[in-house]
Amino acid sequence: MIATVALLLAVAPDEPIAAPLPQAPDEVTAPAPAAEPPAVEPSPPTAAPVAPTATPPTAAAVTKPASPRRRPIASGPWVPNAWPTAPTCTLDPTDAPWCALVRADVFAGARAGTIGGAAQNEFRLDRAEAATGLLWKPATRFETGGVIALEAIRSAGPQSLTGIDGDSLVVRLLEAYGQAAAHFGPIDVGVRAGLVPERWIEQVEKGYDTRGFDALASDRVRMFDRADIGVAFTASAWDGRVDVDVEIVNGEGRAQRELNRGKNTTAIVTVRPLLREHPRGPLVLALHGAFRDGSLGIASIADRRGAAAVTFASPWVYAGVEFVHALGYAGRADLQASTLSSWVSGRILPRWLGAMAKYDHVRQDVAVAGSVIHVVGGAVFSDVFEHIDRNRRRVRVYAGYQFEGYGDAAAPLPGVVGALDAHRFLVQLELRGLARFGPKEIRP
Repeated sequence: MIATVALLLAVAPDEPIAAPLPQAPDEVTAPAPAAEPPAVEPSPPTAAPVAPTATPPTAAAVTKPASPRRRPIASGPWVPNAWPTAPTCTLDPTDAPWCALVRADVFAGARAGTIGGAAQNEFRLDRAEAATGLLWKPATRFETGGVIALEAIRSAGPQSLTGIDGDSLVVRLLEAYGQAAAHFGPIDVGVRAGLVPERWIEQVEKGYDTRGFDALASDRVRMFDRADIGVAFTASAWDGRVDVDVEIVNGEGRAQRELNRGKNTTAIVTVRPLLREHPRGPLVLALHGAFRDGSLGIASIADRRGAAAVTFASPWVYAGVEFVHALGYAGRADLQASTLSSWVSGRILPRWLGAMAKYDHVRQDVAVAGSVIHVVGGAVFSDVFEHIDRNRRRVRVYAGYQFEGYGDAAAPLPGVVGALDAHRFLVQLELRGLARFGPKEIRP
């Protein structure tokens, strides 16, 4: 935890100061010659003229260039998941050809309330992640690199009673992939291969600022898994105003090896009609659409998705709506499910006070009216650092309330009304940090 807090408090060093180049000795301006004397009759020379001896320049006239020094490289405010248009580090093939990354996320807190009418309270560790990576830019229009991320999870599944040593937290791979990006005028093209992140969650979370309080609905109910093994292609145009993503992955997520010959293929289109820079952070209105053709398990059960979202991000207000429809869900090919989520968060007092609200409507079976789950939440929050650094360093505290209500046909206990209804009061701490290191020459 000490290392994480130290990482979050890392401040980018000052920008380099350009200094004038030293003046060469032969560029020193000679004094102006005296006025010409009146013309006189020349007399015959009596001896050969002697060439004047050049006076060597003084030490003050010659400036010796100072040796370059180095500092850790850093870029400006970092927009999450802006790859391949905007790399995480500002790289240059000559002065700064590589950059190392270190990232840590910790979401921890306390909850008190009731579940099914019974009082319950607990301390929770909702998210613990650590990642490192290396970026390399060998040419002006090309960069490559790799990322490895680890996460801590409960060793027992949601329907299990016993895991490793009871139900211990264990560490597993979250992401492990290589990537490369090339730039052709207004077009940026990238490819990732390995255990790659789910691009739908990456794109939509750009317009979602309260992940420390609750996950996106599509993430929380596993409409999309956060990572899977395969390959992902991205083409971005006009500084990210249009993104086209194509993923081809196993479809079993992080928890299972491939069990069938089919592959999950997802196509995502993102259009940003509003994309404007502001000194306090970017203003972005984004429209997202996606379709996934997939299968699950040994029997190749249908596991398809259609998704749409609208998100808005600014230094003052975040808002969005996400809808996902599943054709095949929870291991059943005949099951159609859907989730609709909306959120808004904003600043009341700059940096010190903000508020958020979120509502999720989950239909576990579209054909059954009582299979609905409602999740309503609201909170106030306070930040230590300014908004412009929200992804490079963040220390945020939430205090809020969440209600989770189940219909009488909602799994896993259909017919038992109110058995899983939950009222929660939460205090949540969100710690996020990103540090970037690399060689950068600064000439004094």
